[in-house]
Amino acid sequence: MTLVNRWYQILQYFIAYDRLTREELQKITATTSQTVKKTIQLLNEQLDHIAKIIEKEGFYQLKVIDTQQFEAVMNGSLKQHVDLNSSSKRIAVLIDCFIKQNDYIVIDDLSDLLGVSRSTVNKDLRSLKQLLAEYDSTLIGTPNKGLLLKGQEENLRMLYLYHAYDYLEYTPLNGSVLQLIEELSLTKKLDFRMVGLLKKVITFTMKRIHSGNSLSMKIPYYVNYFAADPQLEMLMIALEENYSLTISQYDFDFLCFPLNIFNNNAVDDCFSGEMQAAELFRGMMETIRESVILTLDEQKLFSQLKLHFMFLINRIIFRVQAYDLFGHDFRNKLAFAYELADLGIQALSNFLVKPKQEAEIAYLAVYFELALKNESDDEDFKEIAIICNTGKGTALMIKRQLRNVLGPNIQIVHYSEEAYKTEELNCYFAIFTTIPLEETKVPTIMIKLTDLFNDSWLLGEWKRIIASKAASFKNIQFNFELLAVEKSYEENLTVMLERLTAEKLVDEKFAAYILQKAQEDSAVIENGIAFPHGINNQSDQIIVSIGSYREKVSLEEVELIFLVAIPVNLTIDAEDELLSFYDTIFLISSNPTLRKQVREITSEKDYTCLLTKGER
Repeated sequence: MTLVNRWYQILQYFIAYDRLTREELQKITATTSQTVKKTIQLLNEQLDHIAKIIEKEGFYQLKVIDTQQFEAVMNGSLKQHVDLNSSSKRIAVLIDCFIKQNDYIVIDDLSDLLGVSRSTVNKDLRSLKQLLAEYDSTLIGTPNKGLLLKGQEENLRMLYLYHAYDYLEYTPLNGSVLQLIEELSLTKKLDFRMVGLLKKVITFTMKRIHSGNSLSMKIPYYVNYFAADPQLEMLMIALEENYSLTISQYDFDFLCFPLNIFNNNAVDDCFSGEMQAAELFRGMMETIRESVILTLDEQKLFSQLKLHFMFLINRIIFRVQAYDLFGHDFRNKLAFAYELADLGIQALSNFLVKPKQEAEIAYLAVYFELALKNESDDEDFKEIAIICNTGKGTALMIKRQLRNVLGPNIQIVHYSEEAYKTEELNCYFAIFTTIPLEETKVPTIMIKLTDLFNDSWLLGEWKRIIASKAASFKNIQFNFELLAVEKSYEENLTVMLERLTAEKLVDEKFAAYILQKAQEDSAVIENGIAFPHGINNQSDQIIVSIGSYREKVSLEEVELIFLVAIPVNLTIDAEDELLSFYDTIFLISSNPTLRKQVREITSEKDYTCLLTKGER
């Protein structure tokens, strides 16, 4: 593996996992401890003021400094600076050359193009042929003519997108198209990786259509759930006008695939996709039954699974990997369900003639485990429990991450640190927790989450925040408090709580809970931000008090306090608004300029204005 690819391999894991040991990084990269250390050193030099991987107490963590530039990095910008000494760069140039050229190419021309010897070109061509085989494509060699690339158009496009695009330069999309994409990223809840992929797909697809290489047939088993979406129709019209060409339905469906790979999007018409998913599900179960004696209510399983399954099919078709939140122990703790899922993913991959996506196994195993428990238990049960010492807001954040892949059919419940001790936890097949649990209280799989409020949560949502600025707070009542420099964090927090209590906005139980947690430092996140929050019985509204120092303080000290009182019963609108408000906190935490500007704010109007207009 080339160095730049190893960099991206490491960064992808740091987005999925908060902390990694050197041993884990050795396993991920299949290298020695010394190589891991050197790789991280070189990566930090490349990232410069954008991000940094630090070692602390035996763990490596990724700290993002400039979120906007980090988005560009994760969308491939590091590869732009790689020269032709890299085999990955040379192969990217070869792919570009063969895809653009509709005629035979001789090796001497390739040698001149790359500026390397014929022997080096032949070595690169051997590597390219292996890569092409994964995309059902090939190089046809003819004596006295040279080499010609052959393959289905959709496979050639995916080959280019995943193995060439990032290494080459492209003209950016124009402003009107970018604006439509920004609006899509908000309404369809796309994270920055999917937005980046969508831009690449549009840019390259337009070039292919312009050069006369349109798709001539439907991609088998792929369903575009946004074929009739008004926003997508507007985007297609804008592209046709800007590029002076006509986009066929097949090419339009291909353009939309980044929106059709995760089920965090609202889909109204699922009938066609459901029928195809049912067909593939039956084939998958038939293959599983050939290897394992199994008795399951398959109709009920498909009913629970279908939304996840529909998007899973699209991910396999387009070779998109999901992030695995379940960790390394999942396979051993749910061995039988994992085996069933492994057989199922392999069967789907074989049927669709696509590579097996290992990360999908754990998510599919969730549904098999639920089905197995349904067969063995007569009583109804809850599926996933979330136990947090930081309150309901944390549970909402975890829930969002899980539902991004698993979909809305998985039921998720939340327990506080105190409440879980009185619950019967063996009715859950999985427990996500931010605190150590008593072993006797955990009869099922436990997934420990650490450093929850760090950059990894921000990364998945910041693009949406940049687009919307979350400026409408209809269900939140704001208060602003000037903090005294001579007082400690706990003393300033006490003053804020006393003010809210006197105004009858929070109850005494809430105040006592917040002060108790303050002594444990569980509410202090990073970059001088404190985020104490808990349940409040006094009000039906979300109460937010923002405390700030007007003067700059040391980075080691608390600079801003976001005190949040959450009502016992949240409406759907209030819950969405609370999540959007959390996103603004993490955005502010990652941006020194915004932190400085927030310290000067004294009203909700100013706060909203700052989020709407961005940095001043």
